[in-house]
Amino acid sequence: MESMKFKRSKNDIVNEYIEKLDKEIAPLFLDIRGCVLAAGPSFNESIKWKNCLVYGTTKNHIQTVVGKGKISLIFFEGVSLDDKYGLLEGDGSKARTMRITSLDFNKKALADYVKQSLKMDK
Repeated sequence: MESMKFKRSKNDIVNEYIEKLDKEIAPLFLDIRGCVLAAGPSFNESIKWKNCLVYGTTKNHIQTVVGKGKISLIFFEGVSLDDKYGLLEGDGSKARTMRITSLDFNKKALADYVKQSLKMDK
């Protein structure tokens, strides 16, 4: 497969992970990643639990899970987010999930959730 163009991570393991993504899901993954990093420039990226990209600071904030035809973003403190867009799913004690299946996802909502997540650091 030809090399994909993407903003390289400071973490080489993340770059390797991105390069190995299925070509069907890679454009969506990269669009979501761009949105998350634009809204949360202080995030660092790492690969955890074998195959999940995790955005964090001093703690984990968002876990990215690639599925068939979709990407799920798990907000570890999702229950504390103001979900004015109604896009967060789940009924656990803390985490909430945003599922994204196409490139026309609500970027404004995602950016808002990311910014709210970062504010929980303080």
